[in-house]
Amino acid sequence: MTQGSTQPERRPTRRRRRRGPGWVPDQHGAWAMLAVPLLVGVFLGSPAWVHVPLAALWFVGYFAFFATGLWLKSRFKARWWPPVRAYGIATVVPAVAVLLLRPDLLAWVPLFAPLVAVSLWSSYRRSERSLLNDGATVLAACLMLPVAFAAGVGPGARPGAAWPGVWPLMPLPDGVTGVAGIGWLQVWALFVVVLAYFAGTILYVKTLIRERGERSYLVASVVYHLAAGVVASAALAAAGLVWWPAAALFAGLTVRAVWVPRTQATPMQFGMGEVVASVLVTVVVLVLPQTFEAVGSGASGAVGAGGSVAVGAGGQGGLEAGAAATVVP
Repeated sequence: MTQGSTQPERRPTRRRRRRGPGWVPDQHGAWAMLAVPLLVGVFLGSPAWVHVPLAALWFVGYFAFFATGLWLKSRFKARWWPPVRAYGIATVVPAVAVLLLRPDLLAWVPLFAPLVAVSLWSSYRRSERSLLNDGATVLAACLMLPVAFAAGVGPGARPGAAWPGVWPLMPLPDGVTGVAGIGWLQVWALFVVVLAYFAGTILYVKTLIRERGERSYLVASVVYHLAAGVVASAALAAAGLVWWPAAALFAGLTVRAVWVPRTQATPMQFGMGEVVASVLVTVVVLVLPQTFEAVGSGASGAVGAGGSVAVGAGGQGGLEAGAAATVVP
């Protein structure tokens, strides 16, 4: 205390160092798009050790992607560079682990590369809210479903199995199938369902925020959900899976697309609604493979845990063998 003062002397306080921008993604809707396709793919192909570094690479890679987009949008300002550098370095370890365990997964890079390039270019052009950018990011996120499936049914999960490759529609080796005996035809049908849902959120969310009150966006959202339900149901039926759960799901999503924009729902409320919808989509997609097991069980046991008939991309093998004995539950 100083002389003649009745107040205690104040100690200098340290200012908290504020973390720079770009470290934590603020796009909350992206978390479901990251998690759902990955989880579904892991389930369909059965968990394998490679899924651990693959999941780490997927999420850390998203952090790096998000930070890079902000850096490009800022026109390479130095204050946006640290998270790009940090997350870029952090992806090295899981990427190397995935390559060591499953180098064949590199076959998927050509599918992701142009989508990532489109999105980063949109960030540089400051048009990250465009439908083109949204579509590219949704498609890239949903592609993790077949990638995770391929990781689960590959040689890392089935030692000694001959593995011809993991390109889309590549037939699986004899005796190698995913959960409930499904193959690539069923996986891509389920991919269509997941993609149709998340692509629909692009228009739906715009009708709630940036384009609220715009009749053209509302009509487009409703028409899209109707068409998506038809396409998803047709894909499931063609793959030998029961289609009506997906049809009922998209019917509900269509009603939501009509009703919610007309309400006074807050961002928190429709955000919670998105969480519920994502959970429902996940449940439906995870249940559908079991219907294939029920259908395939009538095919003289050709498709199953010990079956030797592979279900290929063109619906060959188990589907053709069991066509005459197929019973739709």
